[in-house]
Amino acid sequence: MRHSSFVSLLRAVLSTPTAPYHEYHVARLVRERLAGLRHVSVESDAFGNLIACYRRGRKKPHLAFAAHMDHPGWVRDAGVSIFLGGVPEERLESHPVEWFGDFGMWQLKPFEIREGWVHARVCDDLVGCAAILAMFFDLEEQEVEATVYGLFTRAEEVGFVGSIELAKRWPLPAGVRFVSLETSAPRAGADQGKGPVIRVGDRSSVFDDAVTAELLDAAVAAKIPHQRALLDGGSCEATAMNLFGIPSAGISVLLGNYHNCPPERGIAEEYVSLGDVKSLVKLITATAIRTAAGRSGDSAKARLRQRLEQRLRDHRRYERAARKSWAREARG
Repeated sequence: MRHSSFVSLLRAVLSTPTAPYHEYHVARLVRERLAGLRHVSVESDAFGNLIACYRRGRKKPHLAFAAHMDHPGWVRDAGVSIFLGGVPEERLESHPVEWFGDFGMWQLKPFEIREGWVHARVCDDLVGCAAILAMFFDLEEQEVEATVYGLFTRAEEVGFVGSIELAKRWPLPAGVRFVSLETSAPRAGADQGKGPVIRVGDRSSVFDDAVTAELLDAAVAAKIPHQRALLDGGSCEATAMNLFGIPSAGISVLLGNYHNCPPERGIAEEYVSLGDVKSLVKLITATAIRTAAGRSGDSAKARLRQRLEQRLRDHRRYERAARKSWAREARG
């Protein structure tokens, strides 16, 4: 997408109010934005997760990129306001709340770009939702022959509820792998502004090695800025999917003021590098194109295995020569 079009899309998505179990505004926006794409269909499962599919040609599907539509917030339950999501209790009453019917969010600027940084009331995980939408637009514009899924899940912030409901009734074809798109606090030497992080794992698990390798290979082949790290500050939907037997990996855009919590105190906008978000879109688009073209077998690990096998062949003569020494030692 052109810069102006992408920023417009990002603004629309990140400015949309949301909270756990109250993702209907985001879901409506996703449907509206994808309605004009000829090769994209959207349906929902019984829980309300959205399943979008780009299909052009007869290529078999390999990947489903996923992001959750909720963010920590206030909800009304039987006339009582409660907070859902991971925010320290001492901060809950430290900032005004803006209500959107039956749910509320911190009263913060919805969206602003300053010197290459996106500051927003919600980055987690509407950045991932925006990236999937942008990927679909790019695939459509480039007329890519592929089948690629985008999953928009509910209630992640209260225990991966939407993704677990999805996993239990997995509606996608056999062999489709799951890639969780997240925003995460910087960890393990990874820095904001240096590209999205292809995650080795999270606090709870190590991700699928083959899926992770596909992401790394695509990033290297397309020369997309990226990092590789174990971001163990929390758990993401890839862990839930792996537990239910669906091979999964994860990518994160590094996030400042995680869950609207600045380092010291109070409540503030979350922020991400605009360049990192753009690189995330390039990475998932490149991975989708690469796997559809059947190039996923040309991986760094496959080449490493070839080198090791060649080294084994080269050194067999040394092993044969050493047998005489072994025989002498055995005879004493």
